[in-house]
Amino acid sequence: MKKIVLISTLVASMLTISSAEMFGGIMSDMMDIPKEMITSGTDTIKDMKDVAKDSADAVKDSAIDVKDDATDKVSDVKSDTNDTKK
Repeated sequence: MKKIVLISTLVASMLTISSAEMFGGIMSDMMDIPKEMITSGTDTIKDMKDVAKDSADAVKDSAIDVKDDATDKVSDVKSDTNDTKK
């Protein structure tokens, strides 16, 4: 009888400990999910800001190139006009 009580107590305590460890692991995983979601969202927003900045820089550079080309074209036309007057 003592052996059965001792074995039953031992098995019950082992099951309790393993259940607590499993539940603790599940809770830990559940707490990690929101942290990962926040990190992922933050990374996405940072990437979007970088893309927007790169796009704005490209548009600015293109506008400067167009202005320089227009200035050169005006200078060429002015030079051609002066040459035809002579």
